[in-house]
Amino acid sequence: MLTGSQLIHRHIGAPAHPECGPAAGPCWVCGGDLARGQRVEDWQGAQFTGQNRIRGPRGTHVCEACLWVMSRTTPVPGRPPQEGKRFGGNWRNYSHLYDGTGTYMNASKGEKPLVLAFLRAPHPGPWFCAVADSGQKHLLPWVPVNPGPGPGRVLFEEREIALPAHGDARWAVFGDTAALLTAGATKEEIAAGSYGPGAWQRCGEQVRAYEERWAPERGGAWHELAVFLAQRDEAEVQARMEREKTERTAKKARTAQEKKRATHRRAEGRAAGAHDGGPAGDPAGPPGVAGSERPAALGPVVRPDAGGRPDVREPGGVDDARPAGHADRKPKPRQLALL
Repeated sequence: MLTGSQLIHRHIGAPAHPECGPAAGPCWVCGGDLARGQRVEDWQGAQFTGQNRIRGPRGTHVCEACLWVMSRTTPVPGRPPQEGKRFGGNWRNYSHLYDGTGTYMNASKGEKPLVLAFLRAPHPGPWFCAVADSGQKHLLPWVPVNPGPGPGRVLFEEREIALPAHGDARWAVFGDTAALLTAGATKEEIAAGSYGPGAWQRCGEQVRAYEERWAPERGGAWHELAVFLAQRDEAEVQARMEREKTERTAKKARTAQEKKRATHRRAEGRAAGAHDGGPAGDPAGPPGVAGSERPAALGPVVRPDAGGRPDVREPGGVDDARPAGHADRKPKPRQLALL
């Protein structure tokens, strides 16, 4: 069977690579049979770093198909150069989808719904799906090719994932993840299972339901693929954000109104206290009221002492009290002024 890179190369018309010549044996990279290729030692100048992934260690050549899909200068179907640029898309930047009818598609990170729709659809075979995450690694030489209908296997970056059968309940993780993203959780929170205060406030019940169902899948490639491909409903997110904005504005207005009422109540309390004679325990009485004096200023209160005897003090103010010995003192003669 042809490998992923060989299927794509044939699909685009098997263009000749200028550095290839006749060769035989397995391809050193993908392991597929080759008729044309380049010697490994000549190709290694391309700074290949995937030696741990080679499929044909006994091979002496790299097949023409692998050279084509791993080159920076060869065109990617549907990804022409932008204005002013020399080269178009880079093969390693895209996910690659090939079905048994000969249809080939590639998808950028912004086209994840296309990848998910492809995975959900049945394919007669041979078919494959290589899902790029980092955009820094070539995938086509190593993507598993599924021979016929059935769940099959896909390549997610460097991890192979066995797909559940169509109709299996595990496919629901994509819809549930998208719904939780729409409700207000982030991909980082869902991937780690650790949610911040914002997520708990916005969608706490959905978080609990999601974790109850999908926490056992966390850490596996299937859950990672679901988090990567799931997309939130942007229209619903916009509507939710508008609702949250309205609620924040209303809450702010209520808070301001409550502060205003509290300030008004304090002002009324101070005014009532001044009218009724001042705060409790104030011996001075209401300030500024004519004729109000402290009780002590009106003289001592006449009442029996502790023994029940009447107050025998003689009348007189503080100025009438005379210190002891005052009567024995004679007034000093006033010094006559000198003439």
